[in-house]
Amino acid sequence: MAKTKIWKVQKRLDHVIDYATNEEKTRKNSSGYGMDRFDNISQVMTYATNPDKTEKQFYTTGINCEVKDSVKQMQLVKMIYGKENGILAFHAYQSFNEGEVTPEIAHEIGVKLANEMWGDRFQVVVSTHLNAEHLHNHFVINSVSFKDGKKYYSNLTNTALLRKTSDEICEEYGLSVLTEKTCKSGINFENFYKKSMRDSDYYKFAKEDIDYAIKHSYTLKQFQQMLVSMGYNYCYRADKLSVKREPYKRNIRVERAFGEDYSLKNIKRRIFENDYIRSEKILPYMVVKNRHFTTRNKVRKKYRPKGIVALYYYYRYLLKLYTKKNVQYKLTPEMRAEVKKMDEYSERIRFLCKYKIETMSDVDSIKEQKQEELQKILNIRNRLYYKRQKLDNGIEKDRVTKEIIDVTSTLTRIRKEIRLCDKFYDDVPKMKEQIKELDDKEKQKIKEKEQEKKLKEKKKVLEVGAGRECI
Repeated sequence: MAKTKIWKVQKRLDHVIDYATNEEKTRKNSSGYGMDRFDNISQVMTYATNPDKTEKQFYTTGINCEVKDSVKQMQLVKMIYGKENGILAFHAYQSFNEGEVTPEIAHEIGVKLANEMWGDRFQVVVSTHLNAEHLHNHFVINSVSFKDGKKYYSNLTNTALLRKTSDEICEEYGLSVLTEKTCKSGINFENFYKKSMRDSDYYKFAKEDIDYAIKHSYTLKQFQQMLVSMGYNYCYRADKLSVKREPYKRNIRVERAFGEDYSLKNIKRRIFENDYIRSEKILPYMVVKNRHFTTRNKVRKKYRPKGIVALYYYYRYLLKLYTKKNVQYKLTPEMRAEVKKMDEYSERIRFLCKYKIETMSDVDSIKEQKQEELQKILNIRNRLYYKRQKLDNGIEKDRVTKEIIDVTSTLTRIRKEIRLCDKFYDDVPKMKEQIKELDDKEKQKIKEKEQEKKLKEKKKVLEVGAGRECI
């Protein structure tokens, strides 16, 4: 069983360097085990790579950096992208039960976890400490990506992903995992992770494509070929399917992301059911008596509609209602993303028309109004929650629960409208820039046309002058 946690490191770099060169402090902190006191990057690195705890750094690995020069290399990335302030790094750990793993296995798991979580974009130092009865891994992650200069954002979703990934790797090695899904504050990590899956277009479209491939495949090989044809790369890890599509760099572990129905076993079962359904649908048509067939090299004449039936098909053809095949083409992920954008724009237009919004001051007033309304309804719901707790009658409880559900649906609608107002604040500056660019382009076109006109007039004058000289 492995426990995980992550902290941010955000002190000044000169303090980090001072601390790195202070042997007294380094020696003092190396004697104990406590995370909360480590709040600068060099201090964390010193603790994580302490030879007394790692058996002379035998169990220390650098990902996208060298362990000895990891501080300098991380600082260099920050300097390149001009992001030397703010959060400098993140410090995470992974702790195992006493006697459950060997140092080699613990470090191997730590390296796999770091590669899975941060290896494609960030510099990471992985270190396995052997000084305690329970072995544990430390991870020092640079806050700035060496790939694109973007900062790592540690939120509840990423914390849930860290926990989830750690559990999956532990399961691969036959280790126990935590059964409880909530932390001390009551936050359900499973729910946060699933929500992030629902909100991500990458995961949403991947799920749709996998369902489509399963539905239209009759063997596992055909299913894999269909995934490849849709632009996905696939691999199997411990009999679990993972897929990835460009330009995204993260693999999607299908079963983890979408549930048990997407385990390799259940995917095969769903494909087999497709094959069974196909046989049931096709085989009866093969024994129909009226079906056309060849006898003694003679082909029976195909039935052709006559009279009013033929006229009906003719008019369907003229109205373009008749097609030879009812073929449905699957949209590409790019097209689906554009369709989603169109839906969002339509929603915003309907919102503008509904409240007759013309200026940003109208947006401000609507938002203020909705926030007041939101607070009132929240108070109502809290009173209903309190009322339900006091009730003993089951019928009354059910009635109050229905009221709470209705109030919650109203809250959802109001929060959605508030988010739409916030989107206008983000969109207006972008729209102004786009309008400015269009105006500049239009002015440039007008200028070019005027220059062309002047050149033509000048050319005409020169031609007239040359004609007079000839006369």
